[in-house]
Amino acid sequence: MYFHRLLILLVIMLYLVVPLVIDSWQSMDTPWFLPYIIWLAVIAIAFLIDRKRSDV
Repeated sequence: MYFHRLLILLVIMLYLVVPLVIDSWQSMDTPWFLPYIIWLAVIAIAFLIDRKRSDV
C-alpha cells in the first residue's frame, strides 16, 4: 500500500521538476542528445535493479 503512495508522489514530483530541468537544459549549450542519454541511463539502471529483484 505504501508503494502506491510513493509512486503517486514520485509522479507528481516529476510533473513539477521536469519542466524546470528542460528549461535549464535549453538555456545551456549542451548537445541535443544529452537528455536522451540521461533517460537511457535511467532506463538501464531501472532494468538492472528489476532484474536483480526478480532473481531473488
